[in-house]
Amino acid sequence: MRILYTIFLIVLMAAPALAGQALVEDTLVVGGKAVVFFGLPTTEYQAMTDKEKDAIDEELYDFLHYRIKVLPFLESNDIPEFLTALPKIQIQLSGSESITFIRNDFDHRFGLIMTDGMNEPEVFLGAATGSELIRMFEEYFGLH
Repeated sequence: MRILYTIFLIVLMAAPALAGQALVEDTLVVGGKAVVFFGLPTTEYQAMTDKEKDAIDEELYDFLHYRIKVLPFLESNDIPEFLTALPKIQIQLSGSESITFIRNDFDHRFGLIMTDGMNEPEVFLGAATGSELIRMFEEYFGLH
């Protein structure tokens, strides 16, 4: 299971950012409406002890699994989705205001940030089921 999971993690987190994102050195810059899924880089995961990996493997698998499950929902609601392992995530808000999140400042190694490009972004740490994620998206983006 660990080998399968490691391959899954490498495929999803190997690239620090996907197309459509702006990169400024070690920072992902996102403007407008979006959901940013962030996680630990593959190198960080591989450097962990087996005990540390055992402590997060199941939750990290759920995080990545349910991310994939909600992509059609996000796409159908015209909400761009990004996956990154970069150390910093900068959210550009309307005007010239921006908020920068430093991944290592969170008490969890993975999570998501929702932004509508105007209001304070909302951060969720850890994993949630697909239905929980959809409920969060509906609430934050006013999709009821």
